[in-house]
Amino acid sequence: MVKPEISMPKAGTTRRGRPPRERAGEVEDRILQAALQVFIARGYEGASIDEIAEVAKAGKPSIYARFTNKETLFREVVLRWAQRSGEMTGSTTSGSILERFQSAGILIVQRAIRGETIGLLRSVIGEATRHPDLATTIHYAMRAYGTTTVMTLMAELAEAEEVRSLPAFAPANLEATARYFIDLILLPMLMSSLFHADLAPIKAQMEDHAREAASFFLRGCGYSPV
Repeated sequence: MVKPEISMPKAGTTRRGRPPRERAGEVEDRILQAALQVFIARGYEGASIDEIAEVAKAGKPSIYARFTNKETLFREVVLRWAQRSGEMTGSTTSGSILERFQSAGILIVQRAIRGETIGLLRSVIGEATRHPDLATTIHYAMRAYGTTTVMTLMAELAEAEEVRSLPAFAPANLEATARYFIDLILLPMLMSSLFHADLAPIKAQMEDHAREAASFFLRGCGYSPV
């Protein structure tokens, strides 16, 4: 089997040794980004610290000074990715309540249904048997990041007069409501993506799915558009 190509540094550009203090964060970012590429391309078992060091243009001692072993590095890569993926960017602040929920749903699927995201999720799932504690920790952390972000959105929308009195949007229920919203919007698209090599057909239908699922969700919460 031919291994996937990974962008490698040009010969003679690798600079070894301890970086200046002000560049330490830059080196760590470079290591994590390189590790992300390698874990996606090779999977956890197929990835090596040697290859990550080459892609990152960093020495192996620089990697081990920051991450105890490959498992620690993998965990940090996935958790950082999960945190950044959970940060929703885009406008959900204008339009009707329905339009704002639909916009939020679209943002969620757009952030999740990407080649990088699906590749990393496949790597995590592949380790569920060999490294169950690692996979479980990552799963719950990813879910927590996503729920926290959507809860913030729910709290903002719950201030609107149209939904303020609905039980689903009461402060005590927001966390559960956010989880149900994520599951309804994301899980069908995510499951399809994990089993298909070509994401193009899924991407073509995901916005329509998000709109329909958001409408269904609001009706289930008792909201009826005027």
